[in-house]
Amino acid sequence: MKSLKRFMRWLFADPPPPASASTAVIWWESRRIAFNIVIGPYCVLCFCVYAWGIVTSGGLPPGEDLIEPILIPLALVAGPICVNIAYTLGWLVEVPARLLIPDLTPRFSARLLMLGFAFSFELISIPAAYWGGYRVLQLAGLK
Repeated sequence: MKSLKRFMRWLFADPPPPASASTAVIWWESRRIAFNIVIGPYCVLCFCVYAWGIVTSGGLPPGEDLIEPILIPLALVAGPICVNIAYTLGWLVEVPARLLIPDLTPRFSARLLMLGFAFSFELISIPAAYWGGYRVLQLAGLK
C-alpha cells in the first residue's frame, strides 16, 4: 500500500521548474511505461469481461467467432499502438499550451494525465460494461 501511494505521488507529481515545453515532453515520456503497466492489465480484464458477457449471453450467433482469427494479431499490435498514440496526445496538447501560456501552472501536466487516464479507462470499459452488464441483467432475470 505504501509503495502504491509512492507510485501515485510520482506518477502525478508536478514537473520540475521551470515548466517548459521540453520539461513537459520529458515528464510525459518518463511516465509512458508506467501508463502502459497500469492500462495493460485493465485492458485484459475488460476483454475478459466482454468475452464472458458476449459468449454466455447468447449475443454471439452460432458459428461466429468472438474475434475474427485474422484480426487477433492485428488487435494485439494495433491496441497498444492506439493506446500509446492517445498517450502522446497528452504532451502534444501540453507543449502548445505551454508555448501559448508561459505562466501555465506546472500542475497542468498532472491534471492532463489524470484526464487522459480517466478517458482511457472509460473508453476501454465500454464493451465490457455493455456486455458484462447485459449478462448480469440476464442472470438476475431482468433481461
